[in-house]
Formats: sequence, structure tokens, C-alpha cells
Amino acid sequence: MVAGADVGTVVNPKDCIAQMYGGFCFGCGMALLENVQYHRGRILNANLMDYLLVRSEDVPPIEVFFANTYEPRGPYGLKGIGESSANPVASAIANAVSRAIGKRIKELPITPEKILRLLGKL
Repeated sequence: MVAGADVGTVVNPKDCIAQMYGGFCFGCGMALLENVQYHRGRILNANLMDYLLVRSEDVPPIEVFFANTYEPRGPYGLKGIGESSANPVASAIANAVSRAIGKRIKELPITPEKILRLLGKL
């Protein structure tokens, strides 16, 4: 996985890289695993035994790079990183799966059952 961001001046590289890793994990979880299940207004998977999350062993190697820019309106030339590290991940994964199977994925999380249903095999 390769992730890039324009955060302006990188003041603390270790924290910026950690934020990119965290954003990727969050986006990957949205795309592939996380799914709150309800029944009659009650959450069925309200604990960490039943609610799937991305774990460290689920994460591929990640290469992070930053654009070398300067933001004149930000302190020290920096911009925020926050949620922007997670935003593109789910759509990138959905697009990759869509290209692989030839059908557009329109609902997250992407599960094997949903893929089989799209392919008419379930």
C-alpha cells in the first residue's frame, strides 16, 4: 500500500506517518469489516468479540510519502492531516474489487457474500 498526502510542512514526520497508518487501517476497516448490525433497534454486535476490526496482522506493508509544500495561511506552513488519511481508502478498495470482478461495488463493507451475490453465484 502506498499513501501520499499534502500536509504542507511536515513538522513531526513520525506522527504524520503514524496518522497515515491509522487512517489506512480505519478506511480498510470501513471497506472490508466494520458493520453495525441491528435488530428491532438493538445493536447485535455491540462488543469487540462480535464487531470486526482491522488488526495489525491484517495490514499490508505501507509506504508513506508527503508532498513538499508550504501553506502560507497555516502556522509554520503546515496543514491538517486528520481524517484526510482515511478518506480515499474505502473507495480505492471498492474500485479495485469492482475492476477485478467487473461489477460496481456500492455498499460497504465489501464481503465475500456481497461479491458472490453481484456475480450471481449466491
